[in-house]
Amino acid sequence: MKLQGRVAIITGASSGVGYETARVLAREGAVIAAAARRRDKLEWLVGEIAGQGGRALAFPTDVTDPTQVERLIDGVSNLLGRIDILINSAGLMLKVAPLEQFSNSEFRAVIETNLYGSFYTARAVIPHMKRQRSGQIINIGSRVGKIGVANIAPFCAAKFALDGLGQSLGQELRPHNIYVTTLSLGMVNTDIHPLNPSEAFRNQLMTARDVAEALLWTCMLPPSLRVNDLQLMPRQVDL
Repeated sequence: MKLQGRVAIITGASSGVGYETARVLAREGAVIAAAARRRDKLEWLVGEIAGQGGRALAFPTDVTDPTQVERLIDGVSNLLGRIDILINSAGLMLKVAPLEQFSNSEFRAVIETNLYGSFYTARAVIPHMKRQRSGQIINIGSRVGKIGVANIAPFCAAKFALDGLGQSLGQELRPHNIYVTTLSLGMVNTDIHPLNPSEAFRNQLMTARDVAEALLWTCMLPPSLRVNDLQLMPRQVDL
């Protein structure tokens, strides 16, 4: 098993990319700390992984709450002894609309989930990784975090900022043998976006399993090949 004995925290693990990533990494021997708000979905995931011979623990967490995030990171460290991988997969688009149709609370919710959630988890995990002199932080970015797209301005803003956060952290942490990667995705066939495309359109998109396998590959890269920015866009599909 390629990740035998490594401990991976995965946020947004109750569905989509986070869910599939937890299953794929567990398949390769990683111990999974699955974090999301929906306890029932996490417990289902933990049971599924256990049924396939893997090990996972559920940590119900709202990543927009720094207190809950601190509890998550400390709990994983105390229970499992180390944290090797953090994958920030929690994401929210909310709706597709012109900017003037977003309320203050809607804009804030998108920013808090996609940007602040990754900030809180990274800030909390860094001291643990520094003590063990190793670690990987992988943020789920987006093509629209590099080239803006109309009618999803809050999501674009969050992903642009996340890209900058990852680049800065990568420079800060590399001397500590901690590597930060932002995996920028094209459009993925998950429920994160409120579009309702046709089945033919959906069939052109990457799947959550495609992304999970790419994340596994990223986790297995030797330190000499780890980079700040990777892009996974096998199919160019515009919103």
